[in-house]
Amino acid sequence: MGFFIPVIIAYFILELLVLNIPINYKVFGTYLDTHFQEIEVMALGSSQMKCGFNPALSDENAINFASTSQHHNEDFHILKGTIDRLPKLKYVLLEVSYNHLELPHHPNDYWKNTIYLKYYNVNAFERPTWFKDRLVYLSNPRFYSHKLMDYYFYKTDHSQLNEYGFDINNYEGAFKKLNYDETKIASHKFKIIDREDTAIFKKNTAYLFEMLDYLQAKKLKVIVATPPLYKTYLKERNPNVVQRRDIVLSVIKKKYNNVILLKEETDTLQFTAKDFLNENHLNPDGAKKFTALVNQKLDSLN
Repeated sequence: MGFFIPVIIAYFILELLVLNIPINYKVFGTYLDTHFQEIEVMALGSSQMKCGFNPALSDENAINFASTSQHHNEDFHILKGTIDRLPKLKYVLLEVSYNHLELPHHPNDYWKNTIYLKYYNVNAFERPTWFKDRLVYLSNPRFYSHKLMDYYFYKTDHSQLNEYGFDINNYEGAFKKLNYDETKIASHKFKIIDREDTAIFKKNTAYLFEMLDYLQAKKLKVIVATPPLYKTYLKERNPNVVQRRDIVLSVIKKKYNNVILLKEETDTLQFTAKDFLNENHLNPDGAKKFTALVNQKLDSLN
């Protein structure tokens, strides 16, 4: 028993230190709590949407709940868990990027469920929760240990989160290191998922339609977006994955009169190397352009 008491104290100290770090989830939650009566636009998605949509530049009051590796099942939990707190919500910005429909959803014990519960008061565990479920450090000790070291000791965290949780200083990526030189970028190696999984595709597509049915029943207008990709990434996409996804987008366009598409994945004219963090994520300059395109779609929905 004497051994466990110091360990428990150490964990609570680490928890307090983590809670003091200005992470974007914390800012999202604060913005939700203080501006819930004004929010008209909710953005959902993965890191592509997190990096691509800056609510500060939105023509309508917006919140961006997108985060790294977030999938549609997390999106749906966040939507259903916050919608009743947002009396003015009119629009949802939803990501359906390149291989979104062929990546498996996360399980019910996914570590980010603690984040959603702690900062958004959203229960994505699909079970009754208890005290431990709100302990952020314990949800992913390895991840947050790195965060603690970067923030408190190495001072390598250069993020500048605006009041919406968007990092306006998010430029430190592969393309900046290569000085945005297109010749060097052309030979830069990067990771891309090109595997196919038709079983997951069928399951995820059905889930996506369930989300869209829910949004339609709630009389919300929806922008389904395919965020921009750099031209070297576009060349490496699996054409079968792209074709299946695009067929789904065509069905969505015909089936739902409350949905419009924002297809920017292959836009290599407006989006150049200087707009990207790396091959598949925008930097704040690219986000400015993408958010402007979202504004145009919002205007068309009014």
